[in-house]
Amino acid sequence: MLRHKLQQIIIFLLYGVIVIVSSPRAENITIPTAYTDEELAKVREWEKIWAGKKIDKTNIDQIAQFMPESYVGIIKDPEKWGAPPEGFYFMIIPYQPCPPTKGMAEATMRYAPLVKTAADGTIENYAEIAGIPYPVPKTGLEAAWNFEFNNHGDTYQYRKWSPNINPKSREERLADQEFTEMYFIHRTELEPKPQIPNNSRGIHRGYFMHTYLPPEFLNMRMYTLRFIEQTKEDEMYIWYSQFRRIRRMSTSAKTDAIDGTDLIYDDEYCWEGQIMRNTYTYKGRRDMLCNRHQDLNATVRQIGQTLVNNLSFERCNTIVIDAVNKDPNYVYGRRTWYLDPESYLILWTEIYDKNGRFWKCFLQHTDMLTTKIGEKKHSIVGTTYVDFQRTHSGFSTSQKIYAPIVSCEVQPEIFTVRYLQKTY
Repeated sequence: MLRHKLQQIIIFLLYGVIVIVSSPRAENITIPTAYTDEELAKVREWEKIWAGKKIDKTNIDQIAQFMPESYVGIIKDPEKWGAPPEGFYFMIIPYQPCPPTKGMAEATMRYAPLVKTAADGTIENYAEIAGIPYPVPKTGLEAAWNFEFNNHGDTYQYRKWSPNINPKSREERLADQEFTEMYFIHRTELEPKPQIPNNSRGIHRGYFMHTYLPPEFLNMRMYTLRFIEQTKEDEMYIWYSQFRRIRRMSTSAKTDAIDGTDLIYDDEYCWEGQIMRNTYTYKGRRDMLCNRHQDLNATVRQIGQTLVNNLSFERCNTIVIDAVNKDPNYVYGRRTWYLDPESYLILWTEIYDKNGRFWKCFLQHTDMLTTKIGEKKHSIVGTTYVDFQRTHSGFSTSQKIYAPIVSCEVQPEIFTVRYLQKTY
């Protein structure tokens, strides 16, 4: 009898080991890449012809299949968009991978098998995990969650120099703003990971802005808190230095034009709202020429010029997603995202109005930045946007005044009303 019992215990223990080994924790998670080996071989053949070539209006049609039609039109009609005498041009460079940091890769391997997806597509253990939740996304929403989990290095500090441009008159209005960002969850680079403990308010991310230009807004400051709860409105406070007053901003202000520009607050990073406020449709993959390894200090630009010259574009097999806001009164009718499948940054965005007419296009300038802990992080270093209905444009660079600082020390106290009143 005792021997039989021992056999049962041994079988039970063996079964338990087998369950652990074959559980989702042991799944072979693959870090995503833009191309398979076979696909990359074809890209390398194409690069033998095109890498190193200068593209302008004389040959843009030959590579137009890899760019938004709207931007091809700008290059072919340079006078309308404030081009210099030589027109607009860019260079083609070979594709280079943008691998995740060690921390992001380790978090993906650890947490991707543990993702609990609810029936409505939300992630039930959203605040407890980090990394890329869906390394092989099967739906538009899964790809959108991957975008959401890009933590920009846990903290990110940069100063954005950005002219708002009227190419018809070649007039510009310059803005100079400094931003500091900190993630309370989804952390992969800095301790504590994957989340900051004792987060009683349920904060997802803090975002602080300090304005230097235009002069009338000198020392205006604002902070935004994004919460873990998807239905909870952001907390936004702004300090008007000229009036010495603090105002709480309504979330509806996120769709207001910013300081006379053609931008809204939701345009930051090409989407600056809660993920579940949109519906997402997966449209497939598209090979695009993208600005993935760019030092913007190496570009050339004159006042009034819509597109900077001497950008470096490389091919990337992007994930294409249509995002439609669930609010029928939302300012945009549809966004089309072109997501980098390695870093899940949005590299291009096309925007349509509520009548389905094409309206705006955003190009994200990105680069592999060295973080404060010695990693390489694929990061946004600037943006070019064009309003095709108003014939306006804008450009920003976070590499002009100082290099962006990734994974730096940030104190949570900066996301408080008391800090907004700090004297400068």
